[in-house]
Amino acid sequence: MSRGPHEEDPLSNWLSGKGLETLEAITAEAPDILGVMDRDLRIRYLNRTGPAMTRAEALGKSVVELVPPRYRGTARAAYTKVLTTGIGLCFETMYSDGRETRIWEVRVGPIRCEGEIIGLVGLTTNVTEQRRASVDRDRFFALSLDVLVAATPDGRFKRANPAFGEALGYDVDAVVGKPFIDFVHPDDHERTLEAFRTVIQGEPVSDFENRYRRSDGEYRVLSWRAQVDPVTGDGYAVGRDITQQRAAEAQLRRAQKLEAVGQLAGGVAHDFNNLLLAILANAELAAGAAEGEPEVTRHLREIERAGRRAADLTKQLLAFSRQQTLHATVADLNAQIDSLMNMLRRLLPANIGIELLPGDDLAPVRADPTQLEQVILNLCVNARDAMEVGGQLTIRTDNVAVEASDANLPPWARPGPYVRMSVSDTGVGMSDEVREHAFEPFFTTKGAQRGAGLGLSTVYGIVQQHEGMVRVHSEPDRGTTFEVFLPAVAGFAAADGEQVAGSSEGGRETILVAEDEELVRQPMVKMLESAGYRTIAAGDGLEAIRRLSEYPEPIHLALLDVVMPKLGGPQAWERIRDLRPGLRVLFMSGYADTSNLERLPPDADVLQKPFRKGELLHRIRSTLDA
Repeated sequence: MSRGPHEEDPLSNWLSGKGLETLEAITAEAPDILGVMDRDLRIRYLNRTGPAMTRAEALGKSVVELVPPRYRGTARAAYTKVLTTGIGLCFETMYSDGRETRIWEVRVGPIRCEGEIIGLVGLTTNVTEQRRASVDRDRFFALSLDVLVAATPDGRFKRANPAFGEALGYDVDAVVGKPFIDFVHPDDHERTLEAFRTVIQGEPVSDFENRYRRSDGEYRVLSWRAQVDPVTGDGYAVGRDITQQRAAEAQLRRAQKLEAVGQLAGGVAHDFNNLLLAILANAELAAGAAEGEPEVTRHLREIERAGRRAADLTKQLLAFSRQQTLHATVADLNAQIDSLMNMLRRLLPANIGIELLPGDDLAPVRADPTQLEQVILNLCVNARDAMEVGGQLTIRTDNVAVEASDANLPPWARPGPYVRMSVSDTGVGMSDEVREHAFEPFFTTKGAQRGAGLGLSTVYGIVQQHEGMVRVHSEPDRGTTFEVFLPAVAGFAAADGEQVAGSSEGGRETILVAEDEELVRQPMVKMLESAGYRTIAAGDGLEAIRRLSEYPEPIHLALLDVVMPKLGGPQAWERIRDLRPGLRVLFMSGYADTSNLERLPPDADVLQKPFRKGELLHRIRSTLDA
């Protein structure tokens, strides 16, 4: 309300004389701007002004004129409200000096004289930097890919950023006020609370990991750094979702463990194969010499049968250790599975149904048909054993493209086009612990009388040797699915033909036998000589070269062990073939040592140990007659 020209101005009286001097003395060095305005909002006193304006220029002007146009309505309303209600308030506004606009916090209150509001007093603080810092903080808080949370000293969410909601699937506003421990995996409660107590007591925590429950029930692994605000006592934490990283590390550890076990299994199988060859060869020779003594012959045949079963066991170990020789052809996986369906139906009891769902336009794969058949059979037998009370076995095939971004991709796997075979059952399923050890050799949950625990480890080894990968998805009482991925090839090619069985009769040729194990070498020599062959025996590659150099008569075939001391079979052959042009060679091995096989001739033939007399004579005759 304005006064007439002759009316006394109470505010002028309030600002006159000693009052003004006192006001100047109090506010002269104050960092904030203190102003006095009359009821018309004209500035009547200022202790200081902002840049680009003097006190003289500001005095007498309406305080609203100093506000940018778009903020004038808000400012006028705030001042008017204080004049009307007599209640002080605080608001923010903008002031501009023509070059820069600043953010000001204004705290304004009424000036009273004899119960009447005669003006306003305002304390204005430049909060531009504080507000910019606050805006920066809020923007970083909103844009951060890491989880950011604040918690009260009693452990309740005070604030959470959008990344928290994205990682865990919650509305961040809905979690405010709730105890953060309610979202933590029960097994991680105790150590999480201990870490929080450590933070609240003033000691920062770094690289602390726990599991948080998503809204869908899944758990994510988060790695935290946290510290306390010493003034408010609130805890502040930054969390990073490392679920995929930990899953990849676990897969790598499993792969490394299986690789180490595979190397050990391969070495054991190699030595065991030599012993089995000695046992089987001597048993077979003894059985031939014991004709007419049925009791002795029966015992020897039992030894042979036990030896052959042991040989099958070593083949599974070799498959797991990826040390079997592959005879790969380009194959149609659908046709391979279809050809086994009659056998699989006979294999499964009547209370288990089986269904094949072949994928359309399935790409071919390069695989050893025999080993691929073993993979299919082993997976189906494993499924059968998981459905003792009956169920459904389903085999599916399809083309898939494995992407590098796949979170479940094993560290050793290569992205690209694959053919996938899925074998699913409706059986008892696996716990996390069982699934962790499923591919380890001799691990079984079936009991000692139901297998040696090599079925899945054999699958793992064969698939790995084919440069593929195998995954398992399973939960207790919800069945199991094994997925086998084999690299797809561009097109079909003619398969290598089966070797036609020929005569296993002996001959009169001379054969050089190089084998470092005497237990193996002696019965082999006897087998060959009993078939009419002449033999020259050597204990290693160097001795084989020397014996061949000294022998004056023709030598028709060299039977060389791949791995021998001093000089292995491939290295010895490189020197022998120059000494005897036209000499034939047949290699034999208890396992396919990669470094030695790489040096074999492209058309080299390898006889896998242990072998029986008939197989040995057949392969020698075939090599000589080729």
